[in-house]
Amino acid sequence: MYKLYWSQGSGVMTPQALLEEAGADYEKIVVDIASNDHKSAEFLAVNPLGQIPALVLPDGTLMTESAAMVLQIADRHPEAKLAPPAASPESARFQRWLLFLATSLYTAALRYYYPDQFTSDPAGHGGISATGLADFDRCLAILDEALDPGPYLLGETFSAVDVYLTMLVGWHPEMPESLAANPRIRKLCELVEARPAIARVWAEHDEDA
Repeated sequence: MYKLYWSQGSGVMTPQALLEEAGADYEKIVVDIASNDHKSAEFLAVNPLGQIPALVLPDGTLMTESAAMVLQIADRHPEAKLAPPAASPESARFQRWLLFLATSLYTAALRYYYPDQFTSDPAGHGGISATGLADFDRCLAILDEALDPGPYLLGETFSAVDVYLTMLVGWHPEMPESLAANPRIRKLCELVEARPAIARVWAEHDEDA
């Protein structure tokens, strides 16, 4: 059984959704960010950066970094078809977009919401946040263009990168306007959120529910 260190609305959403898609058994270990559980000695022993998520594989191997978890879950559950076969042209596209999401889009969101993590000068927070949002929008425009013809990042084939993108889109501070500006992304998100396994996970992370 997997052990998934979990906090509502965090980057755990994608690994959790993929475990659900794969029908894998997992134990959810709640880390209460409001109570600073992620800064406790116990959790820092799991992830020294104090970041959610963390994942313990059935063999006891500890993982951090959500993109790495995406690859591992896809590899361990090939029957779920969360990623294309290795060495295929589709695999190259899958890896490209997964890393783009993890290094460009995810980081842009972090800069917008947590500018203090990128400078020790409080006077610089506004500029970092503003450029983070600008890069967020630029990355989404690139992805929307890549979705022609779509409807998924791998064309007609759903994969784990579509779940990752949908999670990150949900973090945009002006999501309705962003979706209106990127209609192909909006369509992708609608398709992803309609999948029963993912809908269950998204509902669990809905703070307004």
